[in-house]
Amino acid sequence: MESKVFEIIKEASQLFKRYGIKSISMEELSRQLRISKKTLYQHFTDKNDLVEKTIFQMMNQKGCAMKEIETKNLNAVEELFEVYHLANELIREHNESLEFDLQRFYPQIFKKIRDSHRANIYNLTLSNLIKGKREGYYRSDLDEQVITKLHVLRIENLMHSDLVTTEEIHSNHFFYEVFKYHLHGIISQKGLQFIQTNYPEFLNNE
Repeated sequence: MESKVFEIIKEASQLFKRYGIKSISMEELSRQLRISKKTLYQHFTDKNDLVEKTIFQMMNQKGCAMKEIETKNLNAVEELFEVYHLANELIREHNESLEFDLQRFYPQIFKKIRDSHRANIYNLTLSNLIKGKREGYYRSDLDEQVITKLHVLRIENLMHSDLVTTEEIHSNHFFYEVFKYHLHGIISQKGLQFIQTNYPEFLNNE
């Protein structure tokens, strides 16, 4: 990515997180960056273009962290625990006001983000379930397609339901229970023995 574009996107992402998308105009951004609006418009056609590129860059950073896990040559259970810890961090960073602005003022960008995020979670979950069945750590009789869809639906509904408070979602205990629920629904006896040996602190929390 061109250095100037990266600099603008970096500043825009910080401002959007702090003040929301709606309240930051192109004029305000150019003032914060100490560049002219003309320079800003040389790199972005309009604010819509800036918002889309900034939000997707923020998503790509999270996606890179997920993809890094896949390069570690872990078994399915180890991979799942890595994802669990990373997802816990990402949920804590979730910015509701930013998402609200996206959904209300940039619905097309919001849909692109939602669809991309859904596809990433779906593919990661499905891949992990297939690997776990192959390695014998997960139940041989589970339907990975059904479990994957249920898992994606659960995550999406948790993040957008008034039944669960923001404090609950951000708490270690709540996320631990959600993860444990998923884990015990898919794990085999071999997988449970692996967890008992390698992640005793997880079971000790029960």
